[in-house]
Amino acid sequence: MTEVPTIIGPTASGKTRVCLELGDNLPIEVISVDSRQIYRYMDIGTGKPTLKEREKVIHHLIDLKDPDEKYSAYKFANDCRKKVKEIQRKGHIPIICGGTILYIRAIYEGLFPEPNIPREIREEIRKQVEEEPLKMHKELTKVDPMAGVRIHPNDKQRIARALEIYRVSGIPISEHWKRGKGNKIPLKIHCLLPERGKLYENIEKRVGEMFRQGFVDEVRKLLDMGYDPALYSFTSLGYREITEFILKRRNGNIQEIKDEIVKKTKEYATRQITFIKGLPDVTFYNTPDILLGSLIEELKN
Repeated sequence: MTEVPTIIGPTASGKTRVCLELGDNLPIEVISVDSRQIYRYMDIGTGKPTLKEREKVIHHLIDLKDPDEKYSAYKFANDCRKKVKEIQRKGHIPIICGGTILYIRAIYEGLFPEPNIPREIREEIRKQVEEEPLKMHKELTKVDPMAGVRIHPNDKQRIARALEIYRVSGIPISEHWKRGKGNKIPLKIHCLLPERGKLYENIEKRVGEMFRQGFVDEVRKLLDMGYDPALYSFTSLGYREITEFILKRRNGNIQEIKDEIVKKTKEYATRQITFIKGLPDVTFYNTPDILLGSLIEELKN
């Protein structure tokens, strides 16, 4: 498989705009790398491309699951590979685009089929990691030194996942990593990384626009449909905070909720940037226009 053009970057950097404008110049189809946009009914808070935008440029791997259904990074990697081949057979150009760290890692490094983790084990380990992340990171290092070096002590999600897999399978996650390398996809990675002040300004504007579009009503509708706010899908930025506000589980007004979501989104963007800067062979661009021009020249040639 030849290298697949890939656009990554932190949330609110302008990736979708680049894809839409690229579609004005070339026969592209976008494969979304977003673990939240896979859920139906969760449109505003996940920053999903609108139906009109998806009519302009085809987007794949969006609206795959209901909020109470599971979808793993391993399944994503397999689906992504299939979509790349499908798009190429049509004579179109696949563009992989998004910012979900685990999904990028899944296609860049390869992933293994994750064993089924019983809910009680998942909840027990995640609670322990949330309460004592450093202690649990030391526990991980004891059973899997390679994972202990590779996973940062503050990366609670990956610490928990590694411990869950070891608890259930008895096999260190580092061994699973070795077995998964055969299904990775060769990528030509372009990163859209605005100056930090501009990125934070974009995040503030985006969150404000989400609330104007009806983010609170979207969450209220999900609750009215009977979806449990304890579901993994509700860990998407903003959904749990708004849920607690709607259910009156917390004090404060809507502006305070909005400010908290902005703060957490900036923190998430910082984690994305840290991960991306650790990837080899990434070309960085600080504005959408520069990236767009470079991609058009590259793909036309």
